[in-house]
Amino acid sequence: MTANYSPNRETDVPAMEEKENAVGLEKPPLPNLDHLLNDIARQITDSGIDIPSHFSFIWHKIHFVGQILPQGQDNRFSLNLVASLGYIPFSAEDKSYRKKLLDLFTPLFMSGDYTLSVNSQIQMIILTGFVGPVNARRLVEAITFTLLDLQPDLTSVQASMVA
Repeated sequence: MTANYSPNRETDVPAMEEKENAVGLEKPPLPNLDHLLNDIARQITDSGIDIPSHFSFIWHKIHFVGQILPQGQDNRFSLNLVASLGYIPFSAEDKSYRKKLLDLFTPLFMSGDYTLSVNSQIQMIILTGFVGPVNARRLVEAITFTLLDLQPDLTSVQASMVA
């Protein structure tokens, strides 16, 4: 097999297409750029969001998962966020750090401020209700207000979890 080099890109592209067609490979159809841009704009701007909706993001090195659920039939919704703050290690991994975290978080687990998942993940569950249409802008506003309100608590917890 010999390769022909040509500095003229126009002649190289048809040669490659002929080779692909000769081998039997089909090119995937090119996406319609206008359709893609409209779809992205619709998702980012004022389009409604399908309910229930699930999403995740990272903020200040904290991983969050969230969902939006309807509450009744009068345009009321619940924004549920779960912050994964770290895990409690097994005794064999780090006995003193485990004791430190259990001493720190046991009262918080008992009061319901934080939860401990089945895989030893320390989580903060945040529930926020809001009324009105659900679109990307409203969702970002609700998340922003919620996280700004909780930022001191989350920062304090992160600082206390340093080994």
